[in-house]
Amino acid sequence: MKTSKLFAMAMLALATSFTACKKDSEEEIIDEPKDVVVLEGQITSKKVLDANKIYLLRGYVRVMGNGGNLEIPAGTVIKGEKASMGALIVERGGYIKANGTATNPIVFTSDQPAETRKEGDWAGVVICGKSKVNTATGTAQYEGGALGEGVAEYGGGLTPDLADKSGEFTYVRIEFSGYPIQTDKEINGLTLCGVGSGTILHHVQVSYCADDSFEFFGGTVNASHLVAFRGLDDDFDFDQGYTGKIQYGISFRDPNLADKSISRAVEDDNGGTVSRDEYSRPVLSNFTFIGPGASGVANHGAAIYFGRNSRLVLANSIIVGAKTNAIEFNTEFPAAEYKAGRSSLSNNLVFGASANYGLITGVTSFVDAAALATFAATGANTTIASVDAAGLNSTSITAPKLTLKAGSVALGKASFAGADLSTGFTVETYVGAMNTTDWTANWANWTPKTATY
Repeated sequence: MKTSKLFAMAMLALATSFTACKKDSEEEIIDEPKDVVVLEGQITSKKVLDANKIYLLRGYVRVMGNGGNLEIPAGTVIKGEKASMGALIVERGGYIKANGTATNPIVFTSDQPAETRKEGDWAGVVICGKSKVNTATGTAQYEGGALGEGVAEYGGGLTPDLADKSGEFTYVRIEFSGYPIQTDKEINGLTLCGVGSGTILHHVQVSYCADDSFEFFGGTVNASHLVAFRGLDDDFDFDQGYTGKIQYGISFRDPNLADKSISRAVEDDNGGTVSRDEYSRPVLSNFTFIGPGASGVANHGAAIYFGRNSRLVLANSIIVGAKTNAIEFNTEFPAAEYKAGRSSLSNNLVFGASANYGLITGVTSFVDAAALATFAATGANTTIASVDAAGLNSTSITAPKLTLKAGSVALGKASFAGADLSTGFTVETYVGAMNTTDWTANWANWTPKTATY
């Protein structure tokens, strides 16, 4: 009996020891709340953030030229303060190095709690450079100076630096941004102002923006792997003579979100007077545009919109589900440029819920939309009968999987022939943003309203 009693006591002590060890181990892996550090004012020298802290953007945080250098490591979370409409502005000559990774992205988001965040909680990110801009002087100030004296000036003047480098911006999410400074003058999710081709830009997702997700004011920056998700206004807006190349893009419209100014997947425009032949002419390949469909709210417009004084090259892409026209010309100039070959549509899959092609009154290069469709067919653009006909695995807005099904009509359709596509692009055999590999995996987030930061 004594031996049995001693054995039982030993076993009890051993069990207690195991329990204590387990408890200590569990306590060690509990995440401690991160310190919150306020970012405000001007950054005039090198500043390196710490991924173990959370940063709060208060007001306009400006990375100044002549020495301003902001480095943001992978995994850093930066929250825009709603009360002050926080914004990050990299001024002309300033530098940003924000490199996340596929498994540890950098996140710019709202400072509001989960489930209450919404579009327009903070302002956004603006990067300015010294490349070309379609103005008489070759320079401009963001939204005509609405942000304040000297804030966000851009462009390299009459001798711009086309290869100007404003920094690196990769594997980054921007959520719940967009701020109307004045009527028709807003800060977008990510705005590139006169940014040069030396800037590195890829794997960026802008979600729930209250204005344009991406806007390019002039410049020559190239980019890849861009995602515009559930934005209020345009997904990709090109203006003031932008002429860069972008490959692999996603535009996903929310049927219930549209701006009073008419919301589109692509708005290509160039304002009024054109100086020095500085027409907007983005060159885009391998995009997937998922529109709101026929049931989308009013003010959803065409998917691809050729605006004033604009040219556009769009190839190897899937354009489906627009509420109105999939592709639309709004004035005679872009229609004439397309017919003359200075713009191009090639090897695209096209489906609009209202119509595949459309013309605004006043266009004379094509007698009607049917004539435009016939001309587009000469560029190997193929109309399909529905969103599903593109052969995408899932177009669920809460869990999209835009890879291609076996047998998809998008497979084997791509072509990179011609001067515009022969350089600066990875040659693919498929059209659309992706084949069987989902490049949004891990770093992108389709449900940011519930995310915990």
